[in-house]
Amino acid sequence: MPARTISPSRAAICDWPRPPPDTGSPLGPDDLLPLAILYNYRHSIELSLKWLIRKAAQCALREGYTGEEDLSPDQLDKRLRTHNIKRLADCLNRYLALLDLPKVEQRIDPESWSQLKWLDSEDATGETYRYAAVGHGAGRAPARPVQQNVNFYEQVNELHKLAHLLWGGYSAHLGEYENWQIEYMEAMDTAGY
Repeated sequence: MPARTISPSRAAICDWPRPPPDTGSPLGPDDLLPLAILYNYRHSIELSLKWLIRKAAQCALREGYTGEEDLSPDQLDKRLRTHNIKRLADCLNRYLALLDLPKVEQRIDPESWSQLKWLDSEDATGETYRYAAVGHGAGRAPARPVQQNVNFYEQVNELHKLAHLLWGGYSAHLGEYENWQIEYMEAMDTAGY
């Protein structure tokens, strides 16, 4: 598939001047939809990471975690007031390492980690795919100041795999781990331990 053109001027506001037609279409390249799709995948991944962090923290507390980092729900709420994918992925790695899991399962797998780092480099604040301009006051600047040619289909397929793995893989695994913890604790209580 040929690379898609994402034009900065058409990224968020439809009535901005359109670039000259270069694809045979009288309106130019249709580059509004890819940004919306990328944003939705990014947002899905961000929310999955936040859910996984909460679940890993709950499991760590259930196992008796008493370390320095406060894993209480109130502190988690404060910690999760970010849209930074790398910061969230780092937090998930820290919390997975607290669990009594095999060593290889105490970190995000390398392929997913690479995709998360790429996504963070493209949109570290959660604004680049969402708005035409980012920042505040004098620091406000175009979100995509330079037109980029990207292989949209490849990017979306990779993000789809990552989103599905976080939602269906990591969350299912942590859910099963949590069920095992609860069953174990109930059995210990029943046995009088």
